[in-house]
This record gives sequence, C-alpha cells and structure tokens, in this order.
Amino acid sequence: MTTSASIPVSAVLLHALAVAEIPAFLDLGEDFIVAHPPHLSQNQALDHEHVILNTDWGVDITSPVDQYPGGLYATAYEGYDGSDYCDIAPVYEAPPGADLLADAAACAKAVAEWFASRQSTADPEEGGGADDTDEVRTSTTEVC
Repeated sequence: MTTSASIPVSAVLLHALAVAEIPAFLDLGEDFIVAHPPHLSQNQALDHEHVILNTDWGVDITSPVDQYPGGLYATAYEGYDGSDYCDIAPVYEAPPGADLLADAAACAKAVAEWFASRQSTADPEEGGGADDTDEVRTSTTEVC
C-alpha cells in the first residue's frame, strides 16, 4: 500500500502537468522539473524556451509530499546557450504553507497558459513563439 508520505513531490507535479497536457521531466542532477512545449522532445527542451518548476524551501523536490511546506515556483527560461539560462518571466509562485495538490494544479494551469501565450504571440505568416523558438531566442537573448 502506498501512503501519501511515500509519494514524492515531483510525482504530484509531473502528474498535474500531464493532466494539463504539458510534457515535463525530472532532472535529478539539478533537482527540478523541466516543462516544455509539446512539439519539442525532452532532449531539445533545454535548448529552447522551457519552464522550470522547483520549491523554495531547501528540501529535495523528490522528498515525500508530507514534507512539502509550500513555496512552489515556476520560471520561464530561454534556451541554453552554452553558459547559462536566461530567465524570461516568472510563471507561478505559491506562498509558503500552501496545499501541494492545489499548488500543483494551479502551477500546471499557469505553465499551460504561459506556453499558449507564447504561441498566440507568433505572427501566423512568419511563425515565432513556441513553434519557432529561434526567432524568439533572437528577441529575448538581447535583453539578458
């Protein structure tokens, strides 16, 4: 029998993203979750716009849910250019002490809306946004 104490926070977050039809994966080396547009593979995700989900409490994201004190956040980043990521915008932030299931659902919704907004800002004739990340990279990298 699985108890909620044995389920990792990351599993709850990955499930919420899957329900919102946002592909994501757990990066164990960095201890965060990477959400990316559906048209990109996991291998391409960090080279393009993506959203990183993490917690702001100093406990592994793979810790059991009973250790979750709140502080989930999601930040959008530009692709990796060989040196570091460039943050684009905050996507979601939960206050400390919040409920994980509510935070996960709200965060997944915010991530889905963020990716959708990137697609809707693309010029339909020229491409752009999440469907043409090279064009977006050119425009946002200059700001970093």
